[in-house]
Amino acid sequence: MVETGYLASALVTGALLLAVWALASRLENWRTYEPAPAAGGRGESGGLGSPATWSAGFVLMVAVVGGGAVLLVSDASLAAGIGGWTTVAGAFGALLLGFALWGTYSSARSRGVHSAQAALLSAWLFGSLFVLVVAVKLLVSGG
Repeated sequence: MVETGYLASALVTGALLLAVWALASRLENWRTYEPAPAAGGRGESGGLGSPATWSAGFVLMVAVVGGGAVLLVSDASLAAGIGGWTTVAGAFGALLLGFALWGTYSSARSRGVHSAQAALLSAWLFGSLFVLVVAVKLLVSGG
């Protein structure tokens, strides 16, 4: 049974996260917002601003991780040397998290957002994902 304190903490954290999201969404009317171009920023023709580049990077990352998983399953001595599935899952999670954080930062910068604000968006995404992982772990583990 989940302890009441943990459940209350998860609910309060979720409510606080929703309150911050509601406050941030009301600060600016994003439908009419037109940012000024960033001084010295990349234009829309940059390689990292292209959706094709990000798609190709994601497909390459999936191919590398998938190939590593097939290699791990097919060779028992390699699996023993790596340390098991936890290491592979941790590496994949780190790659996926880095991909999401850098993608958020780069996407914000290409839209004319200043560097500090883009870093804030990436940090907010990381914090939100961290809170989500902790809440799922608390609810699933049973205390």
